[in-house]
Amino acid sequence: MKKKYLLLLLCLPLLVTGCKYEPKLVDGKEVVVELNGKQFTAEEFFEELKDVNGTGVLINLVNDYITEQELTDEMKEESKKQAKAEYDSYKAYYGNDWNNFLAYYGFKNDDDLIESLENNYKQSLVLEKYLETDVIKEEEIQEEYDKNIYGESTIRHILIKPEVNDDMTSTEKEEEKRKALEEVTELIKQLQESKDLEKDFANLAKEKSDDTGTASEGGLLENITNESNLVEGFWEAVEKLEVGEMTTEAVETEFGYHIIYKVSQKEKPALDEVKDKVIDNLIDELLSEENASMVYWAGLREKYNMVIYDEVIKDSYDSTMKLYKKDK
Repeated sequence: MKKKYLLLLLCLPLLVTGCKYEPKLVDGKEVVVELNGKQFTAEEFFEELKDVNGTGVLINLVNDYITEQELTDEMKEESKKQAKAEYDSYKAYYGNDWNNFLAYYGFKNDDDLIESLENNYKQSLVLEKYLETDVIKEEEIQEEYDKNIYGESTIRHILIKPEVNDDMTSTEKEEEKRKALEEVTELIKQLQESKDLEKDFANLAKEKSDDTGTASEGGLLENITNESNLVEGFWEAVEKLEVGEMTTEAVETEFGYHIIYKVSQKEKPALDEVKDKVIDNLIDELLSEENASMVYWAGLREKYNMVIYDEVIKDSYDSTMKLYKKDK
C-alpha cells in the first residue's frame, strides 16, 4: 500500500505542472494511444482526421487568424454589442427552456454562446470590410447611386379596398374587386375636374380612403423613397409622377386600388452624403447571392497568400471552392 501512495505522490507534480511522459517510437513519432502492444501515432491520427474534417478545421483556423488581423477596436466593440443584443433576444425568447436550448446547440454555458455569437459578428464585419475595400469598384458605387438613390417625395393617396373575405368564392371576390376598381375610376374622374387638386384630393381621402393610418391626414405620406418599405407597385407609381400630378389610372397593390398625388419632391442627395449607404446596399446585394460568404472568404484568404502544402487537404479545398464558385 505504501508503494502505491508513493507512486501517486510522484505522479502528482507531473499533473500539477502539466509535464507528462509521451512515449515515442524508435523513429521519433509520437504515440497517441496504445492497446495490447499496438501503438497508434499522432501522424496516423492526423491522416484519419484530415480525411474526415481536416479541411474545415484548417480553414476555421485560417479565418480566425485573418479576423484577428483585420479587426479594428471599433469592430470589436460593435461585435460585442451585437452579440449581447442577440443573446438577450434568445434568452427572452426561450425563457424556461434556456438550458435545453444551450444543450441542443452544444453550448456549455451562456459565456460560450456569447463568445460564439461575437466571433460570428467579427467575421461578418471583416468580410464586409473586405468587400468594401477590395471587391466593390468605384464605378459600381456610381452605378448604384444613379440607379437606386432618390430624393424624398411627399405624396397623398386614396386607398379603396375590395370588401372580400375568406368565405367568399373566387367569383364573389372578383366581383368585389370590380366594384372597388369602378369606385376608384369614378373618383379619378371627379378629381380630374378639380380646380384645386391637392385640396380636393385631401378632402376626398379623408372621406373615402380605406387607409386608416393616413385618411385623417388627407392621405399624407411624407419623405418617402424607394427604401421606405412601401408595398410593391406603389413607389414605382410615385416615381413616375411630377409634382402636382396624380395617377390617372388605379394603382393596384396587394391592399387594393390607390390614387396617388405627388405633393413635393426633394433633390437627390449628393453621392458623398449617401456613399456609406450605397456601399451597404452593394454589400447586402453581394452577400445575398448563393454561397457568397464562402466565395468571398476564399478571396480574402487569397489576399493573405494562403498556400496549403498538404495534398489531401489542398485537393479537398480546391474542389470545394470550385463548386461554390461555379454555383455563384
